[in-house]
Order: sequence, then structure tokens, then C-alpha cells
Amino acid sequence: MKNLVKFFLENYKLTLILSLMMVVFGVVGLFKLNAESYPMVNFAMVQIETRYDGATAKDVETKITKPIEDKIREVSGLKDVKSVSKSGLSRIFVRVDMDNEDEEEVLDELQKAVKSVNDLPADLRDDPDYMEINSEEFPAIEIAIVGSNEGRARDKMVDLLQEELEDSKRVKDARLVGFRKRQFNVRLDEKKLIQNHIGLEEVLMKIRSRNIDIPGGELKKEGVQKLIRIEGKVEDTKELENLVVRSNFSGKKVLLKDIAEVVDGEEDAQVLSSYNGKEATLVIVNKKAGSDTLALVDEVNVILERFREQYKGQFEISVYNNEANRVKNKLEILSGNAVSGLILVVVFLFLFLPGKVGIVASMSLPLAVLATIGFMPIFGMNLDAITILALVIALGMLVDNSVVIAENFVRLQQEEDMEPIPAALESVKQLWLPITSTAFTTIAAFLPMLVTKGIMGQFIKWIPIVVTISLLISLVESFFLLPMRLRFAGTVKEKAKEVKKDWFQKYIDKFENFMRSAVKHRYLV
Repeated sequence: MKNLVKFFLENYKLTLILSLMMVVFGVVGLFKLNAESYPMVNFAMVQIETRYDGATAKDVETKITKPIEDKIREVSGLKDVKSVSKSGLSRIFVRVDMDNEDEEEVLDELQKAVKSVNDLPADLRDDPDYMEINSEEFPAIEIAIVGSNEGRARDKMVDLLQEELEDSKRVKDARLVGFRKRQFNVRLDEKKLIQNHIGLEEVLMKIRSRNIDIPGGELKKEGVQKLIRIEGKVEDTKELENLVVRSNFSGKKVLLKDIAEVVDGEEDAQVLSSYNGKEATLVIVNKKAGSDTLALVDEVNVILERFREQYKGQFEISVYNNEANRVKNKLEILSGNAVSGLILVVVFLFLFLPGKVGIVASMSLPLAVLATIGFMPIFGMNLDAITILALVIALGMLVDNSVVIAENFVRLQQEEDMEPIPAALESVKQLWLPITSTAFTTIAAFLPMLVTKGIMGQFIKWIPIVVTISLLISLVESFFLLPMRLRFAGTVKEKAKEVKKDWFQKYIDKFENFMRSAVKHRYLV
């Protein structure tokens, strides 16, 4: 140990470069870190949602929920299955036993089981929606658009906004609440149907055959391959009105407008939403896993400003939930604690250590913090509530080693008349073992948090990891980098009479007398 410390003391230029590299390493790591609200946690939970419009709660339970549940229960490794069946909607929550099973494998089997359900109603519009619940993919910003929806004006604007938002590489999806899709309503005239001897099924068949979008194969010619697609999507009411329902060889034909009224409208409302008591459409923007919340929200705000300018006077666009504000608050807590901690450390070191020694000892705090931040992206961490908490916990311990070594450095010069280099070397030699023991006992107190299982274990595991990294870096910094700085702190030699004049010396004398008395009467103590 002595030879290693001596190497760093003598090769001070190398030690200085290593110190600068720690700073650069920390700054680079800081820019790589994503700002999040919570750590990346796999909840091992799945939500399966199925819409069956027009069905009663009993029908939904019998025809949707039970068949899916029966198939799900065939998968082993599940913790529990809960379901809610209500009018028009089935919602099933599944939790995987993540403590005893490989959750990725179980979730894969679960998804296959949901896809293999084949006894669902034939008139079900959409397949069951399978969604894994992940802490990384959460609403980053929620927006309310208030304004008139006459002629679907507001919904058309929201549709454009949704497209713009989902073009962002950081956005997983933009979910709409209170939005009604465009819908062509065909209101048949019963008398005209009877007059023309046309049945309902015939009309439905003609409308279905008109509104198609199917692949038609491929065409190869002279080494060129072209894909064929048949598109017959209805764009407006005129196309539907002029749809031929029936015709004969004489040229007589019955158009849809002859037996029905076609209205360009909207689907019936499933959810009604409001903002500050006014009818509104809500846009919930979910972030992609691994995306930076602050960067995403900044990108969304640019899009919103453009839409505010474009639709000024027509619609009011308001943000009612902004996750970026919470993330910024947490980062301010960390930076505020770091700055105030550094200031307090420097102030107290100036009070108890002479001049330059206090300054060089206080430099250990930013160096250790930056080096810890540099390692965080390597371990897959983000700046979130848990890692920030761990850094705040570690802040109070990172400078302890340096203070003890620096104080011993001063004592050796004052009491034993040593030069700076031998004093720095001797200070580390005398204290490295007790300081290392202290650091490892602290680490040992935090490490049991790693054995916590379940979701809570995934959340808190970063606390012992961050504390361990920071304390180990603090040890390395105080043993090998600090002595180099102490070497250039100058000679701190004072005669015994001058030492007695120090304002704190009288308290030291009293404390020493008390300790002598305590040791003398050790059995009583």
C-alpha cells in the first residue's frame, strides 16, 4: 500500500491527469443519463382489454372474459388473475410470479395463449388488446384540447396532433380520451326498401364489398416485381350515395341514396371528457422505454406551440399533467444538496483545517460524485427518484475519508515536524486500514437491500449499488489522489505555543482530558 501511494505522490503529473479524467468521465456520464421519474422496473403484469360494444356485462363475462381466462390459466407461473366485466368492456389483469419464474418466458407464453383463443364472438370488431405494464412506458405529458366539436372540428384537429406526436422517436403512442372516430351513418327508409324488394342483408353486403382494402398479389415483368393492392375505401358521402345496390340488364339500377340517407357523422361516445368544466378531448402521450422525459416533453411543447399558433382563437390547448416538472424538481434537489453540501464542507474545513489543506480536501466531494455519475450509465441506471436518493445519501459520506487523512496530515507536520510528502505518505499509511474497514461496514449495511424480491426489490436495488460505487471511489480518491493535492498544499508547521493560540485548541485539550479520565475509569464507563 505504501509503495502504491508513493508512486502516485512522486508521479504527480499522472495523478493530476487521472483526476481530470475522473471529471471528464463524470461529465460524459451525466450527458448519457436519461432523466426519469422512476427506475426501469418490470412489473411482470399484463392487461388484456377487449371491447364488445352493445353487449351487457353478463354477455361480456360469458362470451369474452371467461374464454380468455380459461386459456390464460393453462399457462404455468402466474401469481394471480383478476378480471372486470362491464357493459361493452372486458378487462383482465394478470400478474406473473416473478420471484420463482422467468417472467420473460411466462409473458411470452401468456401472449401466445391470448392469441390462441378461438371461441370469441364472430361479431367482435377488434382482437383482445394485450398490453404489458412497464414502468418505463408511462404518461410523460397529458394535454387537454377545449373548443367546439361541430362538424368534428376539434376531433379532426386532435387527429392531426396525434399523428405529429407519434412521429417522434421518443413517443410510444398518444392515446386519445373523449375522441370520436369518423363514421358514415346509413339511415335506411323502410318503405323504399319494401317498394324495391330489397333486404337489409343485401344492403350490408354491397356496403362491405365497396369498402375494402386487400392485397392482390404481385406482378413480375422483365425482372421487375410490383405489388398489387385493391383499395376501395369510402372517402365521402357521395361515394356511398352512388353505390349501386341492385341493377338489371335493362339498365335500371337502385342506388343507396334512393333507399337511404347517408350522413357523414361520428361514432357514439364511449367516454365523455372535460377540462375545467368544458367539453374537451384529452391526449395522453406515453414515452418509449429508455427515452429521456425532459427531451420528450421539450419536443412535445414545440409541437403544441405550433398548433396553438395555427389554431389560435379556435381551440385552447392546455397541459394539465407534466412529468418533466417532477423530474426537474428531483434534479434540483440533487444539485441543491450537492452545492450546499460542498459549501458547508468547505466552510467547516476552513474552520478546522488551515488554508489550502481545507480546499484540497473539499475537492474530494465533486470528484467522487462525478466519478459515481460516470459509472451509472454503464450499469444501466438513469437519473430518477431512487438513484437521486442514493446519491443524496452518499453525499454525506464521500468527504469523510479525505477529512480524516487531511487532519492527520496537518497533525504530522505540526507535532512531528514532517515535510509535506512524508506527512502525506505517513497519513495514508496510518489510516488506510481503519478507513477501509469503516467504508466496508457501511457498504455491508446497505447490501442486504439487494436480496429484496419482487417489484420493491427492483426499485430499491440501485440504492446499495450507488452507495457502494461512491464509497469505493471515495476510498480510491482519498488514498491515491488526495495525497498528491496535499503535497502541494504547503507546509503547515506551527510551534506548540502557536498551536495553543488556535481557538479550537482549548476544546481539544478538554476533550483529551475527558478521554484520559474515561480510559482510567474504563470499567465504570
